[in-house]
Amino acid sequence: MIRTVIPLLTLLLAAPAAAQDTPTAPPRGDEGVSYIQISGGSAAKLPLAMPEFKVDGVDRGTADLLREVVVSDLGISGYFELMDPMSFIEDSTAGIKQSEFQFENWRVPGAVGLVKAAVRQDEAGLTVELHVYDVDAGAEMLARELTGDVVDQRYLAHHFSNAIIEEFTGQPGVFDTRIVAVANYGQGKEIYLFDYDGQSPRPVSRNGSINLSPAWSPDGRYVTYTSYRDNNPDLWRTDLRTGRHKKVSAHPGINAGAEWSPDGQEIVLTLSKDGDSEIYALQPDGSIIRRLTRQWGIDVSPNWSPDGQVISFVSSRNGNPQIFLMERDGSAPRQLVRLGGHNVSPAFSPDGTRVAFAGRDKGRFDIFVINTDGTGLRRLTQSKGDDEDPTWSPDGSHVLFSSSREGGGKQLYIMTADGGSQTRITDGTGSFSNPQWGPAKK
Repeated sequence: MIRTVIPLLTLLLAAPAAAQDTPTAPPRGDEGVSYIQISGGSAAKLPLAMPEFKVDGVDRGTADLLREVVVSDLGISGYFELMDPMSFIEDSTAGIKQSEFQFENWRVPGAVGLVKAAVRQDEAGLTVELHVYDVDAGAEMLARELTGDVVDQRYLAHHFSNAIIEEFTGQPGVFDTRIVAVANYGQGKEIYLFDYDGQSPRPVSRNGSINLSPAWSPDGRYVTYTSYRDNNPDLWRTDLRTGRHKKVSAHPGINAGAEWSPDGQEIVLTLSKDGDSEIYALQPDGSIIRRLTRQWGIDVSPNWSPDGQVISFVSSRNGNPQIFLMERDGSAPRQLVRLGGHNVSPAFSPDGTRVAFAGRDKGRFDIFVINTDGTGLRRLTQSKGDDEDPTWSPDGSHVLFSSSREGGGKQLYIMTADGGSQTRITDGTGSFSNPQWGPAKK
């Protein structure tokens, strides 16, 4: 884990007007100064150069791995155009501090931003010295040291990427977050935990049965999921700290699609114990608090608004599956999406203003978003396969989803919230579905 994150120096200097399609430099807070800032999704990618990391007491392979992870992170972000090292003209002996190189050597190949770094190893572990520059202004934007364990190099690299993203966007990055998903590696469907980028898979369920619909507790300690391990679709919970599994809800029939409330005090899910599929609220120990839906038809896939006051869900009460909203106590149900004949898997954006969902169009599912007042319907994907199971990054900047667009098993993809920079993050060795984006690694 990262033991220390030590800011050394931050210089924010006014930048001159940028080239066409390059983000401009708005004021930052109350400081009255400007800096390069990226906003508004992936429409304009900032040309960013990142030469080979310098090494001090570290093998070249370690430095190259760190840089490789950072390059991947920044590419997935959708905010940057990472420049080809073949276009660099600076001599390899140039240093990483402002007095040790010439900005003109980076203006010539067209860089707007520049990232330089050096990696060293000592008794504290691995330390990365990071410098971020505004090439046009010839100014340093950020200098920072990041220290982490030698055995957790990818985690250190993700923190490196977070620092860069925060400097260019004003918002913390999400590269140290985690996701859960259903993974089928050919031996059944198990729940797996991954880094945000699909790397470092770790099994959660490990029971050799069918496991579905994983969901995070707000504090990131627990993952709930539906498992057939005892020949009934029961709700289980795994403590990620201890690895212990506990059966939470085992009513006859379906115990499925659980979602934790933002305050962690309730879990909503679908139960079919009374013959029809209805949504209930439970305490975390499985005790029923209240029944939320009472309409004949299938009611599934509940999802909380960030303030915990509204629940989105899917219902077939009017015929085909459609997305509805209701209050926390189940009152005032209303249909949200009125276009398309089959809309499922709603997910509130972290700011509570939009709902992402999968809608069937021309025989295939694509990802859409809509405002919570029913306006602003927008398509985010349109591929040759089914795009399903949308889930937002904690900051609302990206959407994770599953897709069969490449044929074979479904894979996981990340895109910016405007549908740009769609990037596959799983390696194709299995099939993946039901992803949910979780909090930062602890």
